[in-house]
Amino acid sequence: MSAGFRHERLETGMNESGDDPWDWMQAHDVRRFGEGILDPAERARWCTAVFIGGLPYMWRVKAAPVRDMMYEKMSLRPGDRVLLLGESLPTCRFDADLRERIGPTGELRAIDVIEQARDTIAAGRRGRSGMIGTWKYDYTSDVPDGYFDAIGVIQGVQHCDDWRECGAELVRVLKRGGVLMMSEIGFSPRIEALADCDLHLRYWLDKLLAGIKSVKFSEIPYHGAADLRKAFDGLLDDPQSFDFKGLEMFWGSKP
Repeated sequence: MSAGFRHERLETGMNESGDDPWDWMQAHDVRRFGEGILDPAERARWCTAVFIGGLPYMWRVKAAPVRDMMYEKMSLRPGDRVLLLGESLPTCRFDADLRERIGPTGELRAIDVIEQARDTIAAGRRGRSGMIGTWKYDYTSDVPDGYFDAIGVIQGVQHCDDWRECGAELVRVLKRGGVLMMSEIGFSPRIEALADCDLHLRYWLDKLLAGIKSVKFSEIPYHGAADLRKAFDGLLDDPQSFDFKGLEMFWGSKP
């Protein structure tokens, strides 16, 4: 952007005709915060930093009341073999929490997908479902039938591109009576609905996503309880679900 054009936009109130909230930054905003706020790359960097990286804070602070309930649903015992699949496992302490419950004689196979999730979203790669940031979950092909006593998919629900297929595979490696528990702080349509209830929330969400540009809310993958019930129909006994402020849990046992 040339200095002259930039000056003209600032003096006239920027581009006050578009839907992008960043186009409405004013001259006095730039004088206070610096011209860095006019740089799309700088906006994208900070908006992305706000958008991602919050899992440990949400899980260890805001969702703390639900953590024990989540683990209790897995019916863990000392010596159990457990599969754990999800994002940010060490920083959220999911792996440490499960190891405490199964003890030194137990076995934990932990698969962290956080970097693959970030890379696929940043690259705009789509899985077979057509959703950005999804791929085929193929982590247990080397595992014999009925090997695990329990399986936890914690913050790893949204990136699978076919839960019917993956669900059948996870049930295959689960012992009879073993529990599959899935839990996610995801991006449900309710977030959009709540944002539409308040002008500030609507503005903040629009501005955040507009700053990133590579992410559209409608393309963020989401598998809610209804989707998982359909995917696991006939695969699990007595499937149940629970919602705590957007943290959604789903669980059932192998027949």
